Amino acid sequence: MKFRNLNVLVYGLSVSGEWASKLLIKKHANVFLYDDNIEVLKSKTIKNCFMLNSLNENLIEQFDLIIVSPSIPLDNEFLLKASEKNITIMSEVEFASLFCKNYVAITGTNGKTTTTELVTEILKMKKKAVACGNIGYPLSRAVMEKKNYIKVVEVSSFMLEHANKFSPHVATVLNIEPDHLIRHKTMENYSRLKLSIFKNLKPNDYAVINLDDNVHVTSDTLKVTYSLKHTADVYLKEGYIYLHEHKIVAVNELNLTGKHNIANVMCAICFGYIYKITPEQIRKALINYVPEHFRIEEVGVINKIRFINDSKSTNIASTLASVEAVKGAIILILGGSNKMLDYTDLFIKLNKRVKYVVFYGEIKDKLEEANNDRFDYSKCENLTDAFNTAISHAIPNDNILLSPATASYDQYSNYIERGKHFNELVNGYETECTKK
Repeated sequence: MKFRNLNVLVYGLSVSGEWASKLLIKKHANVFLYDDNIEVLKSKTIKNCFMLNSLNENLIEQFDLIIVSPSIPLDNEFLLKASEKNITIMSEVEFASLFCKNYVAITGTNGKTTTTELVTEILKMKKKAVACGNIGYPLSRAVMEKKNYIKVVEVSSFMLEHANKFSPHVATVLNIEPDHLIRHKTMENYSRLKLSIFKNLKPNDYAVINLDDNVHVTSDTLKVTYSLKHTADVYLKEGYIYLHEHKIVAVNELNLTGKHNIANVMCAICFGYIYKITPEQIRKALINYVPEHFRIEEVGVINKIRFINDSKSTNIASTLASVEAVKGAIILILGGSNKMLDYTDLFIKLNKRVKYVVFYGEIKDKLEEANNDRFDYSKCENLTDAFNTAISHAIPNDNILLSPATASYDQYSNYIERGKHFNELVNGYETECTKK
């Protein structure tokens, strides 16, 4: 597709929109910028672009292409109008992928960022590789700054909504669990989007398949498998992860906890195998890897109470996995904004090592109803109150675990801000205890 002199609307000026604009300018397109939040629009200074203060149906018809932010839903009135007029709509990740010679893609409900980082570290043992996409470093930026690198792209379901020609060399769906149903309406829609990452794979491309999650690939492509339970290319045996006959790494050598993270490591090993990284190099990358912040992260131990920050757990499956990964009695802090999930399953499956639960935020009443008195609990308005309530119920050797099981948008801009606040609360509590 040629972009010279095309009239292109970049709709939504998140960081991905900004870098899509810069890449479009480099390709000599006529670039128009719009964001529903006018304050965001006013704050941007992107050279050689036309800023639009408003959109309407007549204006939409003037564009040859629309590159849309992941935050803009499918039923947006302007996107519906563009579709009626057969105007091409692309996500930033699909647009940027048109300029990638070598890229791989990772999606799934949970574990995307960890696996993206693991794959990148393994590939770096022998090649140039960069983690990008939903991880916070847009693919458009990687295209401009890391020209000859393998792009390891974390892809969300939102990004796949307008990615009809997205065609990585290697793709995987880590798992599919209920999430983002406010946006996608049904699990069928959500699953279809996740699995669409495979639809453009060619016969010489690879699908990396988790045999434990019942993910099916119908396209005619090469396949590499992994499993915690079954015979696969990468498998678990007597506490070690194997690649075929090669013993790669012992589980207790990893800086990661929980079965879900063992699965993420297995998936990353598959990518290393495809790119001919040696078993020794794969092992070295894995034992040196330190996980991201706010993912089952131990913040500290105060008065023999361990504080664990898992702010990144924004759905039920992720919280259940985190609880399983934490050893000992748990006081669990749940809460945040409403994602229209049914939390009944959470409390049915929750390990009985959870001795007390604290609900807070917008969904506290919904959590109380779903709990149905299965676990002793308290309700609080905000995280500060929830933290203090958790401490009041803790005794030595307990774990206070923040694993919210939902998004943070009722009181924070993102899970990172929420995670930082939790750490501040822990540090403040430590200071108080020191003074006593």
